[in-house]
Amino acid sequence: MGDALLIFETDAGIGLAVCVASEVAREAASRHKLGPGSGAALGQALAGALLIAGTDGTRVDVQLECAGPLRGFLVDADATGAVRGLVRVADLGAGEGRFDPRPLLATRFDERAGVLSILRAEPGSESPHRAVFPFAGANLGAALTFYLRSERAESGGEMALEVLFGEGGPLVAGALLFGDAAALGKQLRKTALHEAMLRAGAAEEISRELAKTFKLGALRLLRELAPRFACRCSRERVVHALKTLGAAELRDMALKDGGASATCEFCVASYHITAEELLQLAERTSAGRTT
Repeated sequence: MGDALLIFETDAGIGLAVCVASEVAREAASRHKLGPGSGAALGQALAGALLIAGTDGTRVDVQLECAGPLRGFLVDADATGAVRGLVRVADLGAGEGRFDPRPLLATRFDERAGVLSILRAEPGSESPHRAVFPFAGANLGAALTFYLRSERAESGGEMALEVLFGEGGPLVAGALLFGDAAALGKQLRKTALHEAMLRAGAAEEISRELAKTFKLGALRLLRELAPRFACRCSRERVVHALKTLGAAELRDMALKDGGASATCEFCVASYHITAEELLQLAERTSAGRTT
């Protein structure tokens, strides 16, 4: 039973997308050495970003700044199922059974909970669109539902996100109802997703359970994606960033530090640029040949 993002059309005229992102969440937690609470919060965010990117056929960045102990997260996903993310505080714990994000994302002064920022790169558009919303209540699925209703007036959307802890590790899943906003008329609550996950663990089985719950009729698969943790960092990007420094700074780095090192915040990959390479960059910068 692996990760999957399934997107269906239904007899009810409403779209249904279900994402199981347990393995992706575990890989992200392993890379960042996350505690169970931090890992569960990140898993919810990964599933939510995948649902938006998969149904929109676009790339989306979701960033949360919150007053709770987690402090926030940053995730991005694209229409191929590639996703990555990080949290601000890595060592937070969690209870057993069903993950409760409230102690991590909010304080008792809920009006100070935080800000949710979503950057969406429209297909074919050169400039991405950013939407910023207040975040309160510690329910990420509800916050993303508010975004979908506000920013996708024609198709709307109802999202729920859930994490269940078990012996085999956390089960991370999300579901999205979308389509004609006027025809939706349904409230996708976490309890419905929670109950479906208790009865079935695979994305296809969860989809069938939700279809029964909301009387959606037959499901017809439109698209299937395999979520995967993927980062866009590379050694070439590090070198390109170093090219923006002046020749004097590059030489100083080469002579004093013996090179340059960088670690990606998203995937924890490390890159080392040798002193010789830095001196070569400095020489090209001095000659005005840096591209």
